[in-house]
Amino acid sequence: MRRAELLKVVVFCPHFQRPVSAARNLTIDRLVSCDEADACRDRNPQAEGTDPAKIFPCGCPVYPSLAK
Repeated sequence: MRRAELLKVVVFCPHFQRPVSAARNLTIDRLVSCDEADACRDRNPQAEGTDPAKIFPCGCPVYPSLAK
């Protein structure tokens, strides 16, 4: 299996209010990882209603499906 090419890019993080380094998968043209995800992640997310708990802040460009 061939690995996808990753390109380092800079994106604006709404949580830190500054640019952060992330990786873009060129095969699917999508952001796939962020260098500061561990510092940004909520360690104890509270689930609201029946929706699964979200662990990243609202507006996260790298993990939008996991953002509050």
